[in-house]
Amino acid sequence: MSEGAPTSTVDGTGAPPAAVDAPPGPEGAPTRDGPAIGGPMRPRRFAVALALITLVGLGVRVAYVLVVTIKENSRVYDALWYGVTGNGLAQGQFFREPFGTAPTAAHPPLTSLIIGAVTLPFGVHPGSGLQRLTMAVLGTGVVLCVGLLGRAVAGPWVGLVAAGLAALAPNFWIPNGILMSETPAMLLMALILLGVVRLLRSPTWVIAALLGAACGAEALVRAELILFVPTLLVPAALAARQVALRRRFGLAAVGVLAVLVVLAPWVGRNLATFKDPTYISTGDGLALLGANCPAAYSGPGLGEWHLACVASPNANEESVKSSLDQHAAIQFAEHNAGRLPVVMLARIGRLWDLWEPFQMVNVDVNEGRPKPAARAGLFVYYALVPLALAGVVILRRRGLRQWFLLVPAGVLTVVAALFYGTVRFRAPFEVCLVVLAAPALVLVARWLGRTVLGIGRTGRHAAGAQATGP
Repeated sequence: MSEGAPTSTVDGTGAPPAAVDAPPGPEGAPTRDGPAIGGPMRPRRFAVALALITLVGLGVRVAYVLVVTIKENSRVYDALWYGVTGNGLAQGQFFREPFGTAPTAAHPPLTSLIIGAVTLPFGVHPGSGLQRLTMAVLGTGVVLCVGLLGRAVAGPWVGLVAAGLAALAPNFWIPNGILMSETPAMLLMALILLGVVRLLRSPTWVIAALLGAACGAEALVRAELILFVPTLLVPAALAARQVALRRRFGLAAVGVLAVLVVLAPWVGRNLATFKDPTYISTGDGLALLGANCPAAYSGPGLGEWHLACVASPNANEESVKSSLDQHAAIQFAEHNAGRLPVVMLARIGRLWDLWEPFQMVNVDVNEGRPKPAARAGLFVYYALVPLALAGVVILRRRGLRQWFLLVPAGVLTVVAALFYGTVRFRAPFEVCLVVLAAPALVLVARWLGRTVLGIGRTGRHAAGAQATGP
């Protein structure tokens, strides 16, 4: 096969490339973004509808911040690190420990960089209202990108429904009121998935590089999400069957190179700053130690992370402390290897709210998630899961690729099994969840419109009468 010769569209239907750019036609006809579930829609109409949904999402998030979380400063958790280091950047201090002067890489830097970039032109003020509103704006960007992703996967109606779910679902707007990494992680997750779809449909060097840059940025938000490079970026490049195999490997190489370029400044700083080798974060030791201790291996806290377990050996330097923590955690796990299968299952169960979900609602209060909102998020999540499972079947039967929407679930499951289980780790998959749930809702709405309201019957009956004649 000659390089660049197209064989099929991304949806796997085998339609010729010209069909992808065909004008809107009957329901199921290919549009610019592939076969549409629920029928086609004019681009202008889609843009207006998505803009309105995005504005609603912005209103929900701003109201939530101003009414609920803007004065929430009474608990000490990871948000403190992000807020202090972000303000420090605006004051000319490059990643110093909160209330200290030693260098820190306890978390990846991108969330703090965003906070610092917004704080810089306005100055540092008491409280964290401006930073929380920044997260609300980023969360609104998630709504917009989810709409574009849904359209790219299965058509404009799916995009609008997915965006509507993202605008209103509590597990989308709860992180937007917290100075944590979940909101940037969700935004980058949507951009990565959009990049995967585009690379599958139009495998160019530019798209491969942009996808790699997004994956690198995701790792600078949450270090463990570097796993999206081998599980999403590389498979997407190799699955671009329109081009020759050698070019596919080249696309993968360009994407990986872009990842390295994005990571290089931070990794270089860490290697030059800390005593023990440090790449993206020194937080692994603390995470492992809090999850590998007696309280995490049995009792009501099975599978959780425990602050009381992290009293590690004295160390003045962050990377040395991390190494000591890792050693202690691994040693404890080795001595209690017989409990590991049960502990890992509990961790996974907590991630997916299959184990002690209401206990997790109470625990998450300590990380800035109000109990009523977290409980509402749990019930909405339970409602979306069966719809998403139906969506997987629908997309498969329609010949629409959706493997990339399932990969994050596998990655996050592995991360939870190795570290610990918490609902906030699931945040990137919430993006996939609403996109997968949307097709079922679109088809249900279409069925109700036709059978209950009679929408669309008249035109079809008239067409049938003209075809049969008097």
